[in-house]
Amino acid sequence: MRWPGRVAFFFLLATSAAYAQVKETIDVHLVEVPVTVVDRAGNPIRGLTAANFELFDRGAKRPIANFDAIDLASEGARTTSPLNPSARRNWILLFDLSFSSPMGRSKAQEAAKNFIARGMGRRDLAAIATIDVERGFRMVTSLTTDRNLLGAAIANPSNFVSADPLRIAGGSGVEEMISPDAAIRKPADDRSDSAIDIALGEKRQNDQFNRSRIERQMRLLSDLGRTLRVLPGRKQVILFSEGFDPRLVRGRDAHSSAEEQEDLNQATAGNIWRLDSDARYGSSETLTILEEMARSLRGSDVVLHAVDIQGVRVQSDENGARINSNDALHLLSAPTGGEVFKNSNNINADLEKMLRAQDMVYVLGFRAPASNDGKFRELKVRVTGVPGARVFHRAGYYSSGTESALERSLSNAEIVLNDVPQNDVQVATLAAPFPARSGNSRVPMVVDIGAEGLVRDAKTKDVIAEIYVYAFDDQGIVRDRSFQRLTIEIAKLAGHNGIKYFPTLSLPPGKYALKTLVRVAGTERKGFVRTDIDVPTSYDVALLPPMFLDDPSAWVVVRGGSRDDAGSYPFHINGEPFMPSASAQVSNGHPRRVALFVFNVSPDELTWDTAVTDAAGSHAGAPSLVKRLQGQDVMKLVFDYSPADLQRGPASFDVIVHKKGSVDGRKSSVPLVVR
Repeated sequence: MRWPGRVAFFFLLATSAAYAQVKETIDVHLVEVPVTVVDRAGNPIRGLTAANFELFDRGAKRPIANFDAIDLASEGARTTSPLNPSARRNWILLFDLSFSSPMGRSKAQEAAKNFIARGMGRRDLAAIATIDVERGFRMVTSLTTDRNLLGAAIANPSNFVSADPLRIAGGSGVEEMISPDAAIRKPADDRSDSAIDIALGEKRQNDQFNRSRIERQMRLLSDLGRTLRVLPGRKQVILFSEGFDPRLVRGRDAHSSAEEQEDLNQATAGNIWRLDSDARYGSSETLTILEEMARSLRGSDVVLHAVDIQGVRVQSDENGARINSNDALHLLSAPTGGEVFKNSNNINADLEKMLRAQDMVYVLGFRAPASNDGKFRELKVRVTGVPGARVFHRAGYYSSGTESALERSLSNAEIVLNDVPQNDVQVATLAAPFPARSGNSRVPMVVDIGAEGLVRDAKTKDVIAEIYVYAFDDQGIVRDRSFQRLTIEIAKLAGHNGIKYFPTLSLPPGKYALKTLVRVAGTERKGFVRTDIDVPTSYDVALLPPMFLDDPSAWVVVRGGSRDDAGSYPFHINGEPFMPSASAQVSNGHPRRVALFVFNVSPDELTWDTAVTDAAGSHAGAPSLVKRLQGQDVMKLVFDYSPADLQRGPASFDVIVHKKGSVDGRKSSVPLVVR
């Protein structure tokens, strides 16, 4: 599986002449295109291969460099294992704070809660956002799997602020739209010319004011599209709104016969200045802004759906001339390929067919010349050999450009949520889930951050490192997290391996994915690592990972935070503290000391086996026991391990313990680097 990244691939193209050879280096990057293919009934078509697809970039056919077929309905896709980000279903629940009433917003919140609870798939990502023509659009949360955070944001989308800097874990003065006909009454036969002109002037002013609000919303939706372009995969935006008066965009409809007759009367009388072409035919400027909005959304692979939160609509106003419809929602959604859902109480049923069509996702990857001009590149995808198939894919992609602060935050959140590899900064983690007699377990962590990635190309005397740590349970909920912003003098890192950071988490028993992201502020250098752990129950036989003892003087040590009192330093033997290594290195013939903690087992019933796995396979570890200490509920073993005949490169040190006479064992491993 290959994931989209900003990693450049370099290819050397050579051409030969009679007496010379000219070489040109071209910088290219991988573009991934998620594609869904359905039959005439809208059911997903499975079993296709790369040979069934043709891909065109700005009219030029591109060879498919990599191909993934992901069935989101399969059992394997429902696990918490990494998933290609381009195959993810991404939902942005967008609350319209301008064109909605308090009752409508309440309906929107209820519909959004129902969707998060019952409509959203386990591997889906969702975000909460608001749009307000007075205050702009706001990403209340980033795309996340954490339903607790999403529920809290839905409860108060106007004012909710997540304490998490990446927003993946956890006054509202809204002006109502002024009715365009509020100041206009059907004119009486005996009105004066001056009264008619004043009334028409007021109506045009009201129309222009409301039209400007509509245009502002369309521009904000364009901005939303440009912001979401940094995220892979198709983004489904669900706009909860009552909509605006569609006449201000497309002009009058067929039901406006009275207004048509009035225009005819004025034209016959020679009063041409009283005719409003925008009211009759629509505003060309507003329609242009609508087209720009649609291009921005389609270009970022965003489909805009709308949920009508007004409920039952009256078909005509008191004068019988104005249709109260949700046509405005169709104006916004139709150009993006989206739909309008009329019943906010049944949104899950409305989306069910669309969800089923997207169960099967094909990801086509091709290499395109890299560029920083930020321009849009149009894409076309064809399917061959499948009669009657319909193809849905992103309309195109944008070349790289400068990221805003919001886009950068969304990119960082994407790395954490989708396990996107980042290797500019070397990061390694070790987590030690200690059993607890009651409540949550303490899970102290060791995060090793290599100095070279921190100080590379430094132009200041200080380096600022942002360290994000999240603990996701198997439902995608963040059960605990840690964030630290460190300012370290570069001079202090001289002669050291880097920073050794010690955060402590508090977690209930269960399986977790610990995800750690390190970002060097002021640059785009990042490091990311995922560590899967199993927090044991209180009285279960538990084995911490083998801990290679490190040299404290080789690191700049930073103690991290905890949600509660972390208590005493947990890594000690017979009262003497030691420093574990999260990035242990070994060399053949050179011994390393290793500590092993085993809980809830007595010395006379414990047996253990060790092994080292390298590129050549598994080898018996055969460490020599140096010390064994029995404390309350814990046995601490100290070994000397001297590797021999290991191949250079990555390896793992594996330990299996079990009670004598039992076939049930506990296994724990740590990565090694053989030098």
